[in-house]
Amino acid sequence: MTQATRVSVTSPDAMNPLATSASSGMTYYVATNGLDTNSGTLNSPWRSINHATSSDSPIKAGDTIQVESGVYTELITLGKSGDSTLGNITLKANGAVTLRDPDSSKGGFREGVIQSAGKGYWTIDGFRIENTSWAGISLRDANNMIVQNNYTYQTGASGIIVLPDTYYDGGEAEVTNSNIKILNNTIERANWNWKTSNDQGTQESLSIWGVNGFEVANNTVKEGKREGIDIKVGSRNGSVHDNTVTAQAIVSGTPQGYNGGPGIYLDGNRATMFNISVYNNTVYANTADAIAIADEVPGQGDVYDIRVYNNVVYGNGKQGVNGGSGIAINSNVRDVEILHNTFFNNVQAFNIGGLDGGGKKASNITIRNNIFADSTYRNGFIGDTDNVTLSNNLFTNGFKELYQTQGTLTNLQSNNNISGDAQFVNPNGNDFHLLASSPSIDAGFLEIGAYANKDKDGVTRSQGNDIGAYEYRAG
Repeated sequence: MTQATRVSVTSPDAMNPLATSASSGMTYYVATNGLDTNSGTLNSPWRSINHATSSDSPIKAGDTIQVESGVYTELITLGKSGDSTLGNITLKANGAVTLRDPDSSKGGFREGVIQSAGKGYWTIDGFRIENTSWAGISLRDANNMIVQNNYTYQTGASGIIVLPDTYYDGGEAEVTNSNIKILNNTIERANWNWKTSNDQGTQESLSIWGVNGFEVANNTVKEGKREGIDIKVGSRNGSVHDNTVTAQAIVSGTPQGYNGGPGIYLDGNRATMFNISVYNNTVYANTADAIAIADEVPGQGDVYDIRVYNNVVYGNGKQGVNGGSGIAINSNVRDVEILHNTFFNNVQAFNIGGLDGGGKKASNITIRNNIFADSTYRNGFIGDTDNVTLSNNLFTNGFKELYQTQGTLTNLQSNNNISGDAQFVNPNGNDFHLLASSPSIDAGFLEIGAYANKDKDGVTRSQGNDIGAYEYRAG
């Protein structure tokens, strides 16, 4: 066989700082004018991407499959793995590469145009995937995967999903994936085949299911019929940051999906979830809730140790149709810190709902240094909840009450500010930086976690600690 091009990589992290290090690797090529009987070199490329990724191909850990521009109509299965020594196998688009489902009307649960089961150490980089029967990219029982710079459009289910391959009965056994990064992707029109509320096969726009160790960052998620970014069923030790989430839950208010779902959703469901940070996201103009933290299956897995900070959340919900909360917390959730967020013009700013569907009260909820401005229904609601701290927040006073409460609460209120105007630079233009006249300046609680010592722009918070997602900066 003619030898494929060898690439010497002296500093792989300089080429791709998120990729697993490798000392060297082969580059193989796929092109629309190739043949699978070719050798895979630049001058003799393969025709099928699936041929290149199959278990029978010569690809090894540290190698790259470079796919040349064109349209490829095929299902691609990753048939082997990289490793921690030689590094990831990289599947990379070179130019405009579009992947299409061979039959967008057929295909079942778990299937993706790019898919794998029980594989690890891959980087999937730069593809447009459109008009799929189920997912765009579906990784099952996966480990050490990077999915970056892809664009999924009008997928039947999730644009990108990581999930168990065969086990769905709850508990620790359903946490079957590890060390997953979903970075800088665009997911548009996910769940486009979803028609009835009884259709359970479509999931969400971007789904992280049963994953220990994850990063979901710098993605744009828009125009999905159901939930946006969903971290669920035992996922833990991860972060959701610097994403833009908009126009999710399009079905909300329709007979098929009355209440819709949140833009960013943390749902313990059948397994325990913990140690998750949600920060620096922009969540706006979603049809239902913006951010929600819940456990839909009481008794099988609580949700705890959650940090929500530096998010800008505005214009979410449909009054009279759904809660439209900037942030909502339900039962079986504990130890949550909600710090330095800016909430503007949502149906309600926050909803700490107490018991919902049984289980335990939400508890140890800290809501501090946030701006809750210009909600259309109410600034907030606190249900039958244990140990809520609500302090050093700014409320605009468009309502008779700052919030409504129910049941017995402890540590409730201190040093909250009430103002007629939050004094944003340009709220009509969605610029929520602070004017010099803002009552949020130097009004924050000082003893916050070190994780929140910088604002959404990366500016170190001053000694006074301004309320909201942004520190005030003159000029």
